[in-house]
Amino acid sequence: MRRWLVTALVGLAWLPSIAQAQDFKPPSNLRSPDMIAEGRAFFNLRCAGRCHGVDGQEAFDGSILVGKAYLDPIFVFVTLITGRPGSAMPSWKDRLSDDELWRVIAFLSSLGDQARASAGK
Repeated sequence: MRRWLVTALVGLAWLPSIAQAQDFKPPSNLRSPDMIAEGRAFFNLRCAGRCHGVDGQEAFDGSILVGKAYLDPIFVFVTLITGRPGSAMPSWKDRLSDDELWRVIAFLSSLGDQARASAGK
């Protein structure tokens, strides 16, 4: 358990530099309700039945996304671009268009916003 925690913390420390290297340029409407709703619909169409469940609430492999405060736009971007080595999470870089990618990022980072708001952060 400690090994996983250390690995996660080291990985999080590198996220900003990875995001810069991957050309992180979010659209200005990333937090708009329409963008989030479109991202949610796309996520449920492409991702829900595979690993994370509808709206990220019921994961088949334990990777529930609802309530995770670390889901900010940079973290989600890097995860979708690079995947999660050593896990079943693939890179979506060449599988989604930029528009689709940003819509999914809008939805997933909104889950992080909700978690941070409920935690008072």
